This record gives sequence, C-alpha cells and structure tokens, in this order.
Amino acid sequence: MKVSRGLYPQQEFLERRSRRARARVQTALDEPGARGVIVGVCQISNHSDGAAGKESNLGRMLRCVEAATEQGVQVLVFPEMCLPGYFVREHGTPEQAKAATHALADEVGRSPFLERLQTAAGAAEMVLSFGFAELNDGCVYNAIGVVDADGTWLGARRKNPLSPGPYDLVTFTEPPPAERSTVLRTRYATVGISNCFDGEFPESVRRMRLAGAELLLWSNAGTGDASTGSSARFNQCGSYAQTNRMWVACCNAVSGRFYGNSCVYAPWGEPLVQLSHHEEMLGVATIDLALCADWVTWRDRLDFSGLPGSGSCPASP
Repeated sequence: MKVSRGLYPQQEFLERRSRRARARVQTALDEPGARGVIVGVCQISNHSDGAAGKESNLGRMLRCVEAATEQGVQVLVFPEMCLPGYFVREHGTPEQAKAATHALADEVGRSPFLERLQTAAGAAEMVLSFGFAELNDGCVYNAIGVVDADGTWLGARRKNPLSPGPYDLVTFTEPPPAERSTVLRTRYATVGISNCFDGEFPESVRRMRLAGAELLLWSNAGTGDASTGSSARFNQCGSYAQTNRMWVACCNAVSGRFYGNSCVYAPWGEPLVQLSHHEEMLGVATIDLALCADWVTWRDRLDFSGLPGSGSCPASP
C-alpha cells in the first residue's frame, strides 16, 4: 500500500473536469428551456490614492466594461471597494483610513461616479456589481452596488458582518444581522450578493439561495500571500455552488497583498474559470441557469428542525 504525505498531481485532471463542465453547459444551451448567460469576473488592482485615484479607478472600470462588452459579457463582477480603492495598513492608520474613505464615499442618486457606471451599464446592456463606499444618512458602508442592464440602480449589499479588524471596524458602519441577505432580480438572473468577509458565512449564502438567488456574485479584496495565491475562495466557491445548486462568480482584487484567484463555479462544484494570483485579468464563462433548477431536490430535503419558528422549508420565489 502506497503512503502519501503530500498532494497527488491534480492539475491535469482539474483541467479535464473543467473542460467537461464547460462542454456540459454548451450541450445544455441547445436544450429547450435553456437560460444562457455570459458572466465575467474583472480581476483588477485596487488603488487607494485619494480623489485622483478614484477618478483613475473609474476610468479603469469603464475600460473593463468595454473589454467585457467585446466578449459578450452580460453580468460583470468587480472587486470590493474597487471604485474608491481599499485603504489598508500600507496606506496609513485606521483613523486615516476612515478620513480618506469617508471623503470618497458616494450617495446613491447624487453621485456622478455612480451615474457614469449606470450609463455604461445601460449602453452595454450589462449588469454590473462593484465595490464602493456608500454614504447614507450620515453613515458610510462598505458596499457592493448592483446596476441592471438598462442602467437602473437595483440596490447594494452592505458588508455584514464587517471584517474583525480596525480598518473595517473604524471606517464603516455595520448593518444589523437581519440584513445579511441581498437578493436582486436583474434582467438576466436573480442574483445574491456577498461582500468579501461576509461571504465566509454559509448561512448567509443559503439564505439567499432560499430567497431565489440562482447566481452568487461575490466581490472581494482578499489579502494574503500574493506570491502563491490561495485555495480559500476556490474551496468555498465550489462548496457553495454544490451545496446550494447555484452558480458562483467570485472576483478578487490583485496586486500588492491582494491575491486574485477570481473564479466561476458550476452548481455541481467544478470550476469553469480560475484566474491568476498576480495578473489583472478578465475571466469569462457561459453558464446555463436551467442547470441549477434541480435545487428543489435539495431544498425540499433540508433539515430545519430545531431552528426557531421553523419545521418546514421556506418557499423560494
């Protein structure tokens, strides 16, 4: 009997499984009832450099929309805080982070930056999901904004819970736990939204699936060893996809301490796209939402016993 204390070489087999998953989607798109959508994850660097940096970030995001349009992308995911840039410890203290971020916050309906992204989304007929600092009633939230394919502002996921460190806790307001679910109906799909650390909690993702989300859009500015990348999001996205029978599109920032590895996973847990740990890249995958319609088989067998006020499964829209 062979004994191993390391890893069996899997890359060749992973590539085979990924090709097989993509082929399965292409075959399904020829079937009646297919609901094909082209999804993109735009893995870009996350610059924090005041007002000039924010203007530069917006320009880069708009160019990414143009590049995604050329690829036929219909739903495009950007990283967390990609519009103002994420202020991390390399840039200064938590108090400086709060001052800088609050100065760059955008109020929905009154921000020329958000309006330009809405205009771009409408012109491209593309759903956009992107990170920004949201100003609302005197509070500033770490938010993921979602714009529909006609340029309509659909809503935002306010990071909840916040990362348990001073750069989030000092800078942003944390919403109440009851708001740990954001599900929005876009032109192409019903989407659930996760914002970096709050996506670490599977109960939040499950809640969104039960509320009808077919596609999870997960924006990140995950930091770690950028020289090697990380298996964390690959593992989580595959698990979330398989256990909730949903599509998952996860986008992480890259460069500096941000480790990239953006990805798109199929509902049976295999990757369609996995990106580099160090390069700016656009990942594109064609999905078929009809392939996650078998969620009802799992949903009807969930165990809600012991949960307050439950005993039966909540109905999905």
